[in-house]
Amino acid sequence: MSTAYDYMNKLIEVHGIEIALYRSASIESISQKKQLNKYDHVTRRSIFRFLWMNDTAATGYRDYFMDKYPIIGELYKCIKEFRQIFKEKSLPQLYLFINRYKASGIKDLEIFAAGLEKDLEAIKKAVISDLSNGFVEGVNNKLKMIKRAMYGRCGQKLLTAKLMYDPHSKPG
Repeated sequence: MSTAYDYMNKLIEVHGIEIALYRSASIESISQKKQLNKYDHVTRRSIFRFLWMNDTAATGYRDYFMDKYPIIGELYKCIKEFRQIFKEKSLPQLYLFINRYKASGIKDLEIFAAGLEKDLEAIKKAVISDLSNGFVEGVNNKLKMIKRAMYGRCGQKLLTAKLMYDPHSKPG
């Protein structure tokens, strides 16, 4: 998610997308907020949620996004197409996707498509296979979280006890 926010910040800067600023408490920003409150505005977060999660909060602004900032429309289309490839498990669509976005004229999408082409064998297997490493990644994230939370506060014995799986324990 943070990578997507970084990318959106880059798009905002490159394409001059106007956003509302919320974090600053200076007098200028307060007066700016009062001016913005006169208008209906869309936050960066709602644009992200619209693109990535298909959130309905920003769908009323869809036509405005597409007209004012064509890059957002292109990203929306790209995300939907990429998800559709995995949903339908379609290798021909994958090849079409890579060719289309390698020549899209949008540098970041061209880099993404070139990266897909570079790792084509792994991507093809991910598209057609029902197998996933999601469970393993979830366990790794859980272990890392526990380790970070306990860092410097306990010994090896307590850490081992927290990580052990007890099949007879009741979920709490």
